[in-house]
Amino acid sequence: MPVILALVVAGCDAAKPGAAGATGSAVDTVPLRVVRAGKGYVPGMRKFLDISYGACLVSKGQAPTPAPAVPEATLANLVVHEEEELFDGRRWAKYETYRAIGADPGNQCQPAVFHARSVQIETTCESSLGGMAATLSELLDPQRPPRALVLHEDTGADPECDRPRTQDGVEGLPSVDAGQGARCVWNSARVERAAGIAVSGAGSPSDICLYERRPFYFVKGYGRPVILQIRTDVHSLTGAYLPAFAGEIEGFGNVNLVSISEGTAIPSDRFSRAAAEAFLRQPVKTALGSR
Repeated sequence: MPVILALVVAGCDAAKPGAAGATGSAVDTVPLRVVRAGKGYVPGMRKFLDISYGACLVSKGQAPTPAPAVPEATLANLVVHEEEELFDGRRWAKYETYRAIGADPGNQCQPAVFHARSVQIETTCESSLGGMAATLSELLDPQRPPRALVLHEDTGADPECDRPRTQDGVEGLPSVDAGQGARCVWNSARVERAAGIAVSGAGSPSDICLYERRPFYFVKGYGRPVILQIRTDVHSLTGAYLPAFAGEIEGFGNVNLVSISEGTAIPSDRFSRAAAEAFLRQPVKTALGSR
């Protein structure tokens, strides 16, 4: 859900080395890997599966019936949004997967998990690579032909790379436990301090939580935020009706830290075209157990 994530990240500008409370140098060199994940709203996921299953049957000339029962734990444990972010000197990459449960027309409308993947890789300020295999809306529409895998490469200079940043860091602000032995600071606390108002540290309904030890990873003056948690009040932003029948949206806007490693070498091939293509060429659907 790019729109929701854009609303969350809005207002989180990066910092520059030397700014108040900022950490890091002109170019950070310590490798950093962050994995985040979100799970869905089970009642909404189950409702969408019923809708998808009925529509699939109708498309095959059959009468709609309730979808096969899926164990509660299967829905509750499904990771519907997963992000792996890699920072390594001048190199950065993000591998993302969005998932949704629907009826598979190629398998007698049986429940399946559909996977939409995207990747972004930057190796210098003048070189970036990105692509997406398919969107969830495309995967869930049996009438749409498969999208051809295309990776877009940009070799032009990025003006954002050297743009001065002036906002402060997170030193002195209250932090929260992000799990995995890491702590983070809600971005709203930075906004409150900059505005000269009392800092609560509790975070706003839609907020991002920055790694306390290294809130920004610096490359040529550009401080890319190191996010450990994202939360979005999807019920307020979209209306309660949307999560009620599209439960995956809950996990698209709310992710938590799964793992973090700092100082461990990241294989250089993770920043390659071959790695991007291999990631995007993974199966777009897998079977979901039903009973």
